[in-house]
Amino acid sequence: MTEHEDYAIGSIDGKNPASHVVEEMRRTFRPPGAGAPTTPAEKIEASLSEVQNTVREQQMLIEQDLQSALSKASTHVADSQAVDTLLAITQQIASIVSQGNEAVRSNAQQLSEMIALLSNQLSMQQTKADRQVAQALQKAVCSLADAQNAMFQSMAISEMCHYVKGADQVIQDIMAPGQVQ
Repeated sequence: MTEHEDYAIGSIDGKNPASHVVEEMRRTFRPPGAGAPTTPAEKIEASLSEVQNTVREQQMLIEQDLQSALSKASTHVADSQAVDTLLAITQQIASIVSQGNEAVRSNAQQLSEMIALLSNQLSMQQTKADRQVAQALQKAVCSLADAQNAMFQSMAISEMCHYVKGADQVIQDIMAPGQVQ
């Protein structure tokens, strides 16, 4: 039996609608467990508490996503600066080489140092790219876990809607006791 079912209440076999409600309540009544909310205020409070807890969980997940996005942005800025450095070195080398063989001979030491620097920078970029490949593979696995978490969030939101509907029903029952809504 599912909780919080909606029952169509009306006059059945000429009986008073209120007596039908009483019969339905007797048929579906389950004594509350220890600590279970019993008063309308306790039921509403329990429902709101569940909603608040789920909202807090979602707030923490959003903050984690934001932190991850900021970290990625920082990495992209560093990558951009490294690429700018590579471009500047290659432009300096190209500038000397474009002046011809004589310029290459007279600037051989400087060219050798710039080529060594370029090689060093490329080596660092290679190491960083290899690390990014490993991280991307780890993220793929994490993405599957994120998908599972998103499914759980969806279920939690559905459950919150269920609690809110239950709280609304309690309010409706208080507002119009004995009346059919």
